[in-house]
Amino acid sequence: MTRLQNDVAWIPFIPEGEEFAAKIPGLATVLNEPANYIYRKDGERVLQHRDFSGYGNGLVFIIDSYKAKRPQKLMAALLDGQLSGATFEREITFNGIAGRQYQNNYLKVPLRVVCFTTDEHAYFLKLAALDAADPVIDKFLGGFRLRTRQDKETPDSFAPETFDLKQDQVFLPWEVTRKTVIAWKPIPAYTEKARVDGLIGTVVVEADFAANGYVTNIKATKEMKDGMTEKAIDCTRNIRFFPAEKDGKPVSVHMVLEYHFNLF
Repeated sequence: MTRLQNDVAWIPFIPEGEEFAAKIPGLATVLNEPANYIYRKDGERVLQHRDFSGYGNGLVFIIDSYKAKRPQKLMAALLDGQLSGATFEREITFNGIAGRQYQNNYLKVPLRVVCFTTDEHAYFLKLAALDAADPVIDKFLGGFRLRTRQDKETPDSFAPETFDLKQDQVFLPWEVTRKTVIAWKPIPAYTEKARVDGLIGTVVVEADFAANGYVTNIKATKEMKDGMTEKAIDCTRNIRFFPAEKDGKPVSVHMVLEYHFNLF
């Protein structure tokens, strides 16, 4: 995975336990979010929550998956929480899927958000390109459909956790002509033990935001116990971004991130 993702053909993606089949422009990472909780008082229980995301061909894509017994009830509550401040655009139908489309300026990057429910899931597709009119967003939607019984799962279609970059291939933020543009940044959740212990503190990580749109070489330089360092590293690996450029070419950049945790 050392070459640029836009050199890679779009690949089938059918993860285990999901109800969709997609074609994606780059290998996905998966972030397992907290689950088995009631979303809002008297609401629906979230049985599983996973984020699948990646980058390629100038597209940032996030497939946000919530599993529930009554996904329509969960979706109604999620719309208030997930899309607070977003602008509703239109009802949308693609490949037999009926959903709703929103525009959300998350981290100052316009995200096209398409949400819909299936028999067991509530889904949010979050898509971004540096040029909002880029047809790559519609291409992604054109290759996204509901899974059929004939579809085979693709468990090996996940991006590796790390890959090597030579030191002379990595720049510092002020050495590039266009900075890294972060389009999606997951927020680490407390582990149960850290919450019970009332743990507060900061995790600091260093990482390379590679020219292919993936984060690698992640190292914690300031840690916390109770699994919080691991949470921060996992979320860092799942950050989605548009690579920095130097003289018009994508390049890798070394960055430092801080995660602050406070229960109060």
